[in-house]
Amino acid sequence: MRILHVIPSISPLRGGPSRAVIDMVAALRLQDVDAAILTTNDHGPGLHPDLVTGRWQWHQGVPVLAFPRWSPPVAALREFAFSPALSLWLARHLKQYDLLHIHALFSYPSTSAMVQARWAGVPYILRSIGQLSPWSLAQSRGRKRLLLRLIERRNLNQAAALHFTTTAERDEAAALGLAPPSLVLPLGVRGPDPLAAPAAVRKPSTPVRFLFLSRLHPKKQLEKLLEALALLQRQRPEASWELAIAGDGDPRYVTALQVQTRELGIDTRCRWLGFVEGDEKWRALGAADWYVLPSAAENFGIAAVEALAMGTPVILSPEVAVAADVARAGAGLVCASDPEALAMTLSTALVRPSLSMRTSAFNLAESDFSWSTIALQLRDAYRQVLPPSAGR
Repeated sequence: MRILHVIPSISPLRGGPSRAVIDMVAALRLQDVDAAILTTNDHGPGLHPDLVTGRWQWHQGVPVLAFPRWSPPVAALREFAFSPALSLWLARHLKQYDLLHIHALFSYPSTSAMVQARWAGVPYILRSIGQLSPWSLAQSRGRKRLLLRLIERRNLNQAAALHFTTTAERDEAAALGLAPPSLVLPLGVRGPDPLAAPAAVRKPSTPVRFLFLSRLHPKKQLEKLLEALALLQRQRPEASWELAIAGDGDPRYVTALQVQTRELGIDTRCRWLGFVEGDEKWRALGAADWYVLPSAAENFGIAAVEALAMGTPVILSPEVAVAADVARAGAGLVCASDPEALAMTLSTALVRPSLSMRTSAFNLAESDFSWSTIALQLRDAYRQVLPPSAGR
């Protein structure tokens, strides 16, 4: 069974979806699925430093073929990631694969791959990475409505299945009345090397550490977390806490956030770690008492699950799709993202999480978000949508 995963970018700067597709393909290959990745050399504003273009290479343990990305100078199309060379290669080699697994909408590599698969009669599954949620569709609304009307709705309706990572994501997309069957299957976490990234020993005398680890983007609502912490400081001036902020984003936006911390009077309690990955990321997750994400919309929340895998409880807004799992398992706290409600929850969190909650966090990651289990289920899903003559 040959499966080609198509995604606009595997840059770590693009967040969870890029990380997830690499881990997904690695897990599938351990289940005897011949899976590979087709992508571009996108790396945020620049080009991916570790990807060559135009030839296959092994990248983080999986086969990857990347082609150059061209970003038009028009702001509305800058993220569309044009890659004519990718489309040309796909036209020549598409029928060598039994099925395409497409990741993302409203981007040239994904959109063009679905069009070509339809024309060639090759089945495909689409993982929309949350782009069918009302919040996402409201961003750049005019462009997305036009693309849906002209091409993406046809792409969606002719998919063999739509891959959602949570029931909440599936339910949000239901309003669009799409035809294909739904596959609800979460993402997994490939944890750290325990020797390379040991969990920190938390001393009772040190400040309670809150960690925000994510792309620095308005959707993540870091501004509200900063406002909540300023409110907490006014209400509990004697409390000992700090906020570690790990991530990167548009420089103007990051500067505005830093200015906000100074204006709120909490800048001395905030530590800006910048973009972290690999062992450094796992150490940051392990050193935190609480991972906090008050996002406005999150179809999954992979960084939150990575925190759970380190035994670090999480504080999430209900809009983070895994929040329901966290609440069910007692692996953290769920609260509204408005500053008043968030400040109240953060005040409760000044008492460090119990050993029982930490254990629940770790157990939830192990039981529900294991890549080995998820890869087996995904392999079975591929077999169900493949025609009888396809390789199995």
